[in-house]
Formats: sequence, C-alpha cells, structure tokens
Amino acid sequence: MPLSTDVLRERISRQQWTSHNIRLNDEVTTCPDVGCPFEGDLRMRSIERIVDFVFGGDWSHLRIADLGSLEGGFALACARKGATVLGVEVRQANFEKLLLLKEHFELPNLTFEKADVKDFTRERFGEFDVVLALGILYHLDEPAKWLKQIAACTRTALVIDTHFAPADKAALARIDPRISALSRMEEVRYGNGIYRGRWFEESPNLKNREGNLWASYSNSRSFWLTKESLLRAVRDAGFHLVLEQHDHSADRYDQLNYVSPRTMLVGLKPRKDNPVRVAS
Repeated sequence: MPLSTDVLRERISRQQWTSHNIRLNDEVTTCPDVGCPFEGDLRMRSIERIVDFVFGGDWSHLRIADLGSLEGGFALACARKGATVLGVEVRQANFEKLLLLKEHFELPNLTFEKADVKDFTRERFGEFDVVLALGILYHLDEPAKWLKQIAACTRTALVIDTHFAPADKAALARIDPRISALSRMEEVRYGNGIYRGRWFEESPNLKNREGNLWASYSNSRSFWLTKESLLRAVRDAGFHLVLEQHDHSADRYDQLNYVSPRTMLVGLKPRKDNPVRVAS
C-alpha cells in the first residue's frame, strides 16, 4: 500500500532533496523548491525518445541500469515505462531517498543497490540493454577507463549526460565561474588512446564525502574530457555508433556548449535481434 500523505511529509522532512522533484501523490512532491515536477524533465523525455527509437517502443523486455541514481527520478520513470530497472547509488543519504520511492510506489521491477559506480562490472551486476550515466562521468578521475568497463555491461545503448572541458582558452574564458576551476589542458593515456582534458577540483579531502551530495565520492579531483576526446572515448570503449542528442538542448545550444559545457551522447551497439548489418 502506498505511504500516506502524513508519512510521506514526515519522511521527506528528514531528508535533503536537492534535484528530483518527484510527485508522490496529489499533495506531495519531493523537492518543490525545484519547481517543475520531474515528469517534465527534458532529459528524461530525450531518453524516452532514444529508447523508443532503438527498441520500437516496447520497454517491457528491457533491463536498464541507472548509474549514480542520485534521487531516483530517472530509474523510477524507466520502471514506470515497464522496464526492469536497477538503480546504483553509493551515498547513504541518497540511498534512503531511493528506498522511500521503492517502498511508496511498490514497483516489483524497480530495485536499488548501494554501491560505487566504479565497482559496476558485468561480473557483479550482469548485462543491461540500456545503461544510463547521467551526471556522473565528470565526477570520475579515469573516465575513459570507466567507459570501457561500463561498455562491457551494455548490450545495446549507453546514454551519457556530462560536462566536458573547454578545448581552448577562448572557450575557457566563457565558462560559468561556478565550474571554472579547471586545470590547464593535459593528456592522459588509456589503452591505445590518448585523451585530452582538464582536472577539476572536487573537494580538498574526502572526509565529508557522505555529506557533500554534489561531488565525487572516491576521488578528490575529476578529469573532464574535451568533447572530441569524449566522443573518441565512447567509440574506443566499443560502441559502433556515437551520436550527440540535441532535441532537448537545441534551444539552449550556446548555454550548453560554452557557458555550462554539457552534452548528451548515445553510444550504440548492434542489437542481436536486429538483422541489419553494421559496417565496421
């Protein structure tokens, strides 16, 4: 049975919701200060269009992983579409929010696991038709290595929403001051690839990593790939097609390309049940 309005309000009052304004019933949403309820999230609408296009609109046979679930909006939305969904989140404060969603909505096809996304492997969690990496890649110190690891868990589609590093000084000068603490351009090597990017200082130490809800969990600084290196890293991870999704962001192109550089990429592998042959 869904939780009552009084219980929901009491539970939410003890939690710090910061992003996903999820409607729990006609009277209660999780984060009203955010404004728009999560069902209107433009990124989720883009994900729905991607999955509908690739899989023909039938979500019921899909297994989806949402890595770094934060407050569970994306995982919940995918489960409501009929997919079997696993959300992975490491912070206890966020995980308690996910458990609230699980308890209240009572969806048997929605589960959550408390784990670091760095430990997400095929051996531990298996394979998924769709993997969502939303707002997580730019919090990692070895993004190219992690993409290769995640690709091994992905049967068909990887959806990435991430910041990227400005490629030159002119672009760096236009960036929002709140995310401007980026290093000079550096190169890192992983496998046979060389990738360019900039270091971002996440936190001076990891002592408050449970309380700092908007920072990396297990590294004090992260490596932001340039868009060029990001595209190559997804390709090198093993995806046959790498696409940039603009349908949710075209009206904010200048903002998302320069001021707050961020992109949504889709890496695709041929479906095993798809007779179309993909040229190598």
